[in-house]
Amino acid sequence: MTTAAFPPGFIVTHAFVTVCAACLMAALTLWLQRSRGWYFMLIALWIPGTVIAFWLPSLIMTPKLFPSEPIPVLTSIVQGFFISPTLSIPLMGALINAPPGLSRTAQALGADRSRRLALVWLPLLRQRMVLGGVAIVILSIIMTFSLVWRLPVFI
Repeated sequence: MTTAAFPPGFIVTHAFVTVCAACLMAALTLWLQRSRGWYFMLIALWIPGTVIAFWLPSLIMTPKLFPSEPIPVLTSIVQGFFISPTLSIPLMGALINAPPGLSRTAQALGADRSRRLALVWLPLLRQRMVLGGVAIVILSIIMTFSLVWRLPVFI
């Protein structure tokens, strides 16, 4: 394993960048049209994407490249994109399995957008958001440590 000197706050900064990138990509995924095909594709790519995110620093970084160039930040962003299914799969599963007329019924009963969010969608998604958020934070810390201690690549 290779280690390099890193400035104070490196782990927090890169973990934060990874979490932000993962949340952004998960929000984009949830914003797109939700279908079972997209859901199953995310499930199929979830574990390979996490493994690729873990090995990414070892694959693209050399000891000469490490602290002086912006490659570690870009690597953190790409790692966040690769681990984003960890957050979006539980949320998308709940949204796909929700009754189709749930939001329309709440709207017909007089609930505005903020009331529907607070009274319908947040109770439905709360546990899954906490589970996905904790998993993303743990994975982002692990991914940051994979930047610091790169595993040898046998190619």
